[in-house]
Amino acid sequence: MPRISVNGTELFYQLDGGIPSPSRPTLVLLNGIFQRTEAWEPLMPYLQGFPVLRYDMRGQGKSAVPEGPYTPELHADDLHALLAALEIGRYHLLGLSNGGVVAQVYATRQPSGLQMLVLLCTTARVDPLIRAKVRSWQLALEWGGTLGRLQIALPWIWGRAFLEAHPEIDTPASLEQMFLAAPSMEAQHNLMNGFLTLGDLRPQLSNIKAPTLVLSGEEDLLFPPLYSQEIAKAIPGAIHQVLPGVGHVAALENTPLLVQHLTAFLEAA
Repeated sequence: MPRISVNGTELFYQLDGGIPSPSRPTLVLLNGIFQRTEAWEPLMPYLQGFPVLRYDMRGQGKSAVPEGPYTPELHADDLHALLAALEIGRYHLLGLSNGGVVAQVYATRQPSGLQMLVLLCTTARVDPLIRAKVRSWQLALEWGGTLGRLQIALPWIWGRAFLEAHPEIDTPASLEQMFLAAPSMEAQHNLMNGFLTLGDLRPQLSNIKAPTLVLSGEEDLLFPPLYSQEIAKAIPGAIHQVLPGVGHVAALENTPLLVQHLTAFLEAA
């Protein structure tokens, strides 16, 4: 089980697709706030042409759970240290949700190795509405534990079309599976408290020089397309596209559609 000590913590990571080279930049996948590397499995069969790095951020999956909060800036520092330790010189970033926030923070630092940036179902700011949503998750975690938080979060993260096609998502068996994959209570608090330190990244986004694709889910209730539109407007030359019939968990809800947009963007450049 590959783990590496970087930036004062220990991160679990997974490299697939062969050894990176100057002509084959590594595609780095940045998890959503409570995800782990396994969440990207539906995407992996479509990414055979890319070296792919997946890792659990601090507090997630098989990575360590140090003291929090885990701010976007701290996650970005971890990412920088991980890439340096693995000697990955050229790479693309694909960040989902909180992973997209981390990718934005990291990209504003203008790292020399970043080739292309893909931001998926994310935001550049915590406004009062987002703060209220996340606060409801925190209260659900305090009152009902992880299962309570999962039940409250369910209608915010899955799209209407996906839930209609997969009603089994809202069943005790499915919730139990999600419970087993969830971070510890301490880690969930540290992750959410860190996310809520986010102010407004939009004034800094003009620093991003890498070609950028911003994707939003048409049915994403957590971060509706408005937030992606704001990001694309702030990053010079960024492209914004909406995934029809998709909620917040785009990589699971419509994997082929996501791959279509992702590969078209990466191959065109």
